[in-house]
Amino acid sequence: MKILLTGGAGFIGSHVVDRLLNDGHDVTVVDLWESDEIKVHRDNPNFSFVKSDVLDDETMDAHVAGKDSVIHMAAVLGTSETITTYDVEKTALTNVVGTVKMLKHCKKHGVSRVLIPTTPDVPWLNPYKITKAAVENFARLFSEEFGLEVVALKLGNIYGSRERWLDGPKEAPYNYQKIVPTILMETLKGNKFKIFGNGDQKSEYIYVDDVVQSFVLALESENNLGGKVIHVGRGSNNSVNEIVAAVEQAWGRTVDKEYVNMRPGETHIEIALDPVPLKQELNYELQWNLQEGLVETIKYYEAMFKKYYV
Repeated sequence: MKILLTGGAGFIGSHVVDRLLNDGHDVTVVDLWESDEIKVHRDNPNFSFVKSDVLDDETMDAHVAGKDSVIHMAAVLGTSETITTYDVEKTALTNVVGTVKMLKHCKKHGVSRVLIPTTPDVPWLNPYKITKAAVENFARLFSEEFGLEVVALKLGNIYGSRERWLDGPKEAPYNYQKIVPTILMETLKGNKFKIFGNGDQKSEYIYVDDVVQSFVLALESENNLGGKVIHVGRGSNNSVNEIVAAVEQAWGRTVDKEYVNMRPGETHIEIALDPVPLKQELNYELQWNLQEGLVETIKYYEAMFKKYYV
């Protein structure tokens, strides 16, 4: 297939690009930056990179044309960062208007299927969660009212190699704070890992390889998935305190930590995803357990620490 992937230089996107190219697809990536993981594909004749903003109608229209499928991952991420660091209007424009523009281009050019990642339904009042809820509804709208087959894959807390951290690569347009990279990088730098609140808040933690497999299966499915919302999860979760303990066990070292006030845009909740749609629609169940995924993830961040801080 000829596939366009927006946000393909990012964490999950770059892993999906690797897999699609390995499977023999023709892949075009559109992103604001060219990460090291994307640069390695420069000599691949089945790969092309376009540096552009998804809000650029002329560029996006030209590169959607002729594509069989589109995976739209471009977004401004961050829980508190979309309140404290990044412009709220820019977040809304990129995440919501950028998605609507993309769906319009796809409808115009007869794209057969569009995949869009969304997030769990939580009552958090931050721009990222607000915009992702809107994106999921627009995906359903375009499927039900405009005849475009759009599939939303609802993701939990994804971890693995290549996820950025708050003071990560300076050339990246957006860095953000996620739990696993933060635990590892702060510990490697000799700092305490700050736990927001009491650490009892729970989320579902999914290793990135399971996410990649879910996207590939959704891309290649022979079923009509238009308007479907597929949870990529197994229905179990872990607290922040449990994740810290799991990292310590997988790493064989102690994490020095301290408890601080909750950050803006987040509250104590429990998140778990429904594994039934993943099994029913894609005939898939997650394969990676937490310890296996953490062992692989730790190797990457130890290498990144040496690259950026030693």
